[in-house]
Amino acid sequence: MNRGTIRSVRSLLILVCDLVALLTIFSGVYQLRLKNLPDYLSADLWLIVFTFISTLYLSGTYVKEKSGRLPRLPIRTFFVCIVGGGLCVLWVYLLGPKEFNNYFGRGVLPLGTLLFGIATTLVRYAVNSLYHLQESRIELLYVGYSPSTHAFLDELRNHQENRGLSILSTEKIDVEQLGITQISEFLSAETLKQGWQAIIIDPEFHPTTQEKSMLISAKLSGESVISLADYYESHWFMVPVNHISDEWFLHSQGFSMLGSAISARIKRLLDAVLAAALLILTAPIILFCCLTIKVTSRGPALFKQRRVGLRGTQFTIYKLRTMHQHAEASGAQWAQEDDPRVTRVGRFMRQTRLDELPQFWNVLRGEMSFVGPRPERPEFTDTLADEIPYYNLRNLVKPGISGWAQVIFPYGASTSDALRKLQYELYYIKHQSLLLDLNIMVRTLLTIFQRGGR
Repeated sequence: MNRGTIRSVRSLLILVCDLVALLTIFSGVYQLRLKNLPDYLSADLWLIVFTFISTLYLSGTYVKEKSGRLPRLPIRTFFVCIVGGGLCVLWVYLLGPKEFNNYFGRGVLPLGTLLFGIATTLVRYAVNSLYHLQESRIELLYVGYSPSTHAFLDELRNHQENRGLSILSTEKIDVEQLGITQISEFLSAETLKQGWQAIIIDPEFHPTTQEKSMLISAKLSGESVISLADYYESHWFMVPVNHISDEWFLHSQGFSMLGSAISARIKRLLDAVLAAALLILTAPIILFCCLTIKVTSRGPALFKQRRVGLRGTQFTIYKLRTMHQHAEASGAQWAQEDDPRVTRVGRFMRQTRLDELPQFWNVLRGEMSFVGPRPERPEFTDTLADEIPYYNLRNLVKPGISGWAQVIFPYGASTSDALRKLQYELYYIKHQSLLLDLNIMVRTLLTIFQRGGR
């Protein structure tokens, strides 16, 4: 069975599950609320089915989600269902309440919408997991060979993905050492039609006119022909700064939120309201932590430090002190695993993120956001900017209490870690949205419950 057929079967399976779920849930809620047997031939019921299925289809929730660690499609599906419920309400306003029976009243519609949203989200998780198991080994074709190839192989190993990699190159490659298969031939139409999960183009591969024509034909026939940078982005949710050039920023779509004044105002409003509420709610916790710090160690309870924020401006960040006093008497240094400078109480606060609570004040002042790249210390930024390409681009948005890099790559203690974090941060800056912010906040809460700090 080829990949196109597999995608069609998967989409059909989800569609059938959605239809069954809609009919079952709304009929069950109807019977529960009205104590009457449901009418499966009711025009109202089928209008609801049509509205939800159409909304899900137009939102692209029946397409296969790209592999990776960010299950965006099922999460987005739930919010699409909420929109579908809103459209059903719109039918009532457009046609008048007299045209509808009790499928739209007595609490049937809101309860049915909520239950269906949960059900169809779980369906997509289940189907995605099922097909992921069937595709446990995925074959990739890598066209070209350069230092980027070795970095790509390392990334495959880092993600522990069971992917067979074949490299199409006329150069001699030590395939045994790299654990790959080499196709020692020039690019051909037959090679491109062997059912690869993706055909990845090396950034230093410069195709001839004939090779370019074959690659275009393969892409137009449905094959996944993508650049190396696009593969990193779509599968690992990171921007590989060492494998892109300045031209990439000209041709790559995204970064739309950077120029949106309306989006910035909405995010600022949400930040301010949430920060004010959380400051009030967590004030007793902050006070208790301050007293505990004062009792168990010498020094102030609150810790102030200069950080680099939006567009490179510096500000003072506030945290609960977790290290011994004068921990950096010899100069600024990275925090390490099991850092001996951290107090016993401080270790617990780091694991539970309690030390971050005073940063709600930074958010309220507009110096930070709830979600964004973590603000770096000015003692490190100049060195990192010299060693890491595009490092200062992280300052295009406000720093955050948590960020995409934090939930994927929790802590950085070296220049190489800072490079990896930047790749995730640029992905966030390029794709930032309310939905992605919500995803990050949920994952942050899960990290807190797992006590994953340092």
